[in-house]
Amino acid sequence: MVEALADSRQRMKFLLCDYIVMPDHWHALICPRSPLTISRAVQSGKWHAARLLNRKRGRAGELWQHQFWDRFLRHEKELAERLDYMHHNPVRRGLAKWPEDWRWSSYNNFSLEKQRVAAGPVQIDYVRAPG
Repeated sequence: MVEALADSRQRMKFLLCDYIVMPDHWHALICPRSPLTISRAVQSGKWHAARLLNRKRGRAGELWQHQFWDRFLRHEKELAERLDYMHHNPVRRGLAKWPEDWRWSSYNNFSLEKQRVAAGPVQIDYVRAPG
């Protein structure tokens, strides 16, 4: 999924500001650039991931739910809350003790330790929310 998200980001030219991949779902904070829409960016990521995962698993068919849930982030507080929710998802599910332990997340991209940032599977785009 991380590979597909990175490939879609490259092809579709959207900003990838945060992500987390869980065993049964994923979250991403993306900023599409006009004329690209969020729907088209998500569709591209899901389509590409389904192709890659089905090929690796020797399967065919749909992989993801048709719908997705989007939210507009209007200010820094909402951005911080969303990042916290996403990064603590594997901790709440008992998959990791700490957010930084979950490899399939952009959590370490926010670290002040350069080796942690470099260890992440995909580097993110850094943005600021409106004040």
